Amino acid sequence: MKKEHLLILEINEKNYSVLQNLFEKNEYETTAVLDRESFESIMGSKDNFDAIIVNAHIKFADSKEIQKLTNDEREFVPVIYIDSAKVHDKALLEASFNSGAAEYIKKPFDSKEILLRVAHHIELSKKLREYKLRIDKLANLATIDQLSKSTSKMHMQAILRHELNNYKRYGTEDVSIIYLGITSIEKQIAAFGLERGEKIIAQFAKFLRANIRESDVLARWVGSEFIILLTNTTIKTTESVIRKLKILLAADETLAKSQLELAFGVTAIKKDDTNEELLSRVQYAYKAAKKQTYGKLEVIA
Repeated sequence: MKKEHLLILEINEKNYSVLQNLFEKNEYETTAVLDRESFESIMGSKDNFDAIIVNAHIKFADSKEIQKLTNDEREFVPVIYIDSAKVHDKALLEASFNSGAAEYIKKPFDSKEILLRVAHHIELSKKLREYKLRIDKLANLATIDQLSKSTSKMHMQAILRHELNNYKRYGTEDVSIIYLGITSIEKQIAAFGLERGEKIIAQFAKFLRANIRESDVLARWVGSEFIILLTNTTIKTTESVIRKLKILLAADETLAKSQLELAFGVTAIKKDDTNEELLSRVQYAYKAAKKQTYGKLEVIA
């Protein structure tokens, strides 16, 4: 079992040895920082710590700098101050808590109490990290379609509303929408099964993500159908984008074997559009494209 790792910021080697002895006897691993050079080295590293123990009277770093150690990869790492002065400086205590300290332990010390307080804050920080992971996972599920790894339908609807509001307010750039789908997917599923069909959808989504601009947004709408939002793009340019995608798709070794049949509906945002009107128009264009014998592209300006 991996030992919990404590970073100890101390005034001198003697003080550190006392704490090191206490913590390592109780199955903790410790790292000492006793000067500015070591402190800057730790700040620049990506070492993981379970808690940071600080002598309240160190001079080589202030409380704000110390709290910066808990950013990014070290998020939720508790900072625990220990003050051994006979007369406590209220300003130090206040500065410590204002910067985000989890605990401030004052003299007289009890070894068991220190151990219990450190263990309590480490356990609390673990629970906070677990909670954040669960929240992040839920947020990811809401915004990312798990099969295609593209934007989810729900999140795309929010993005479209945002773009419509911007267009109504400013109307300074063209925004085009492509609604496209793999019209042959039913044949693939009938011949090779649902798992093969889902694999093709995932591969196709990966292909689309790789061949549109970073500023464009790809979403899986339903089944094997997708929407691409193209900002600062006219309908004429959008047609060129589709021609390019077709050429690249034909050259893609993995997808070319699947002999995909596609249809494309295209429209642009209008000033008085609602989400429903915009989606209805581009889906109508897609349905019209599906009925075509050749080209399978329908544009509604």
